[in-house]
Amino acid sequence: AALVAAFIVFSAVVASGATRGFDDPINRYAKSLQGHPAFDEAMLIMTTMGDVATLFVFAIIITAIRRTRNVGLIFLLTIVILAIAVMYLKPLIGRPVPPYQFSPALKLPENFGIEGDSLWPLAAGFSSPSGHMSRATALAFLVGYFLYRRSRTAGYAMWAFPVMIGITRVYVQQHYPTDLVGGFLIGVII
Repeated sequence: AALVAAFIVFSAVVASGATRGFDDPINRYAKSLQGHPAFDEAMLIMTTMGDVATLFVFAIIITAIRRTRNVGLIFLLTIVILAIAVMYLKPLIGRPVPPYQFSPALKLPENFGIEGDSLWPLAAGFSSPSGHMSRATALAFLVGYFLYRRSRTAGYAMWAFPVMIGITRVYVQQHYPTDLVGGFLIGVII
C-alpha cells in the first residue's frame, strides 16, 4: 500500500512539471556525452537488453530450465502485466519524452530504431513511467531473490541491471531520470 501511495504521489508531482528543473540539466548533460562511437554502441547494446523482446526471450529460456521454471513463469506474467500497466499509465501521467534527439556517432542500419516503451500508439509520445526500468526492476527483484538464496553477492549484483538500464535510457534520450523512479516503483509493485 505504501509503494502504491508513493507511486501515485510521485506520478502526480511528475505530471505537474515540478521535476523539470532537476531532470532537464541531467538530460542535457547526457546529450553532451554523445558522439563517441564505441560509447554510443555500448549504450545501444545495453539499452536493448531492457526491451520487451529481449526480456521475453530470456524469460522463455529460464522457463524452459527445470530449476528456474517458476521464476521464468512469474517473470513472463510480470512482463505482460507491466506492459499493460505502463501502456495505460503513460497517457494518464502525460509527460512528453525528452526533446533532445539521440544522434549516435556510429552508422546504424537503415531501419534501426530504439524500441519504444509502449506498444500502444496513444502512449508513444510519453515517457513516464519507464517501461524498460519497470521490467529491469522486476527482473532484478525476481532473479535477485532466486540467486540470493544461493549467493548473497549474486543476488545483490543483480540490482546493477536496472541501474545500467536506467543510465542507458537517459543517455539515448528516451526518459528523464524521474521517469526511471516511477518505472522502478511500478516494477517493484507488480
